[in-house]
Amino acid sequence: MNELNSKISSQDCFIEVINGNVMVTNDCNEIKHNVSEKEGCVDLNIKVSKSKIIPRITFKIQREDFVNIKVKLILLKEAKLEILDESEYLYGSKIEFISELSQGSTFELYRLNIFKESTDNSYLHKCQLSKDCIFKDFNFTNGSKLMKNVTEVSLADENAKYIGSGVVITNSTNCNNSLKINHMSPSAISDCSFKTVSRGNANVTFNGKVIVKKNCNNSVSSQISKGLVMDENANVNLIPELEISNDDVICSHGAASGKPDENVLFYLTSRGISRKEAEKVYIQGFLGEFVDKIDNAQMKVKAKQFISQNS
Repeated sequence: MNELNSKISSQDCFIEVINGNVMVTNDCNEIKHNVSEKEGCVDLNIKVSKSKIIPRITFKIQREDFVNIKVKLILLKEAKLEILDESEYLYGSKIEFISELSQGSTFELYRLNIFKESTDNSYLHKCQLSKDCIFKDFNFTNGSKLMKNVTEVSLADENAKYIGSGVVITNSTNCNNSLKINHMSPSAISDCSFKTVSRGNANVTFNGKVIVKKNCNNSVSSQISKGLVMDENANVNLIPELEISNDDVICSHGAASGKPDENVLFYLTSRGISRKEAEKVYIQGFLGEFVDKIDNAQMKVKAKQFISQNS
């Protein structure tokens, strides 16, 4: 095990968790970290300061056993950071993520993960935003036997903004997703989207809750969740919730799930493609609108590739 206490990153820094080692490559003055491992749990503390470019940290998890990681991230005033995780978690995982965004900082998190169908996996992220902060949160996954994703966002000061999209394409037995957004200050904005494609015996649940406190004038919140049920034994359960204690807000939510339109599938097969390929085209069209929320061109391409490979 390597214990590291140093500066890391450039525009592309890599944090690799490979069997018994944690390796960090590339250095810069704007990002400092502390990494240690105890009793199989990797603790990673990252502090980011303001920089001229937007640094990116890429996680590469290649451990051939259960992965247990705790991350604490602090963005200082006006700091910017991208994190990309394209790891394949093939032996199960437990990830806990705590992030604190100081005034004027921006955090972009992209998770495009493959999980082995027979494994258990959990993910918890608690993020607190200060004044004028932005958190962009995009998650694409194929699910597993038992999966639990929990994200809690606190918009703790004026003009804090959260943009999030989740996409689940799964044959797994149970995939439970929970998002809780707390509007705790005036003029905060949240925009949440969730879509799932449920196949085989999959049971996918999404519970999205938005809370707007009494003093939070001019808050804006939008939440939409949609499910596509591809097989008779598959199931989707969408539970949107609004808890509003202020009349001077603009808040909306919507949820819908159902089977694919057989007329569309018939049209596609009549054009000479197989039923399987027609379903793939249908799924890609269903999920495509959420990809357009990603304004990072490189990340948008990665998201489209993930959907294409897992449809």
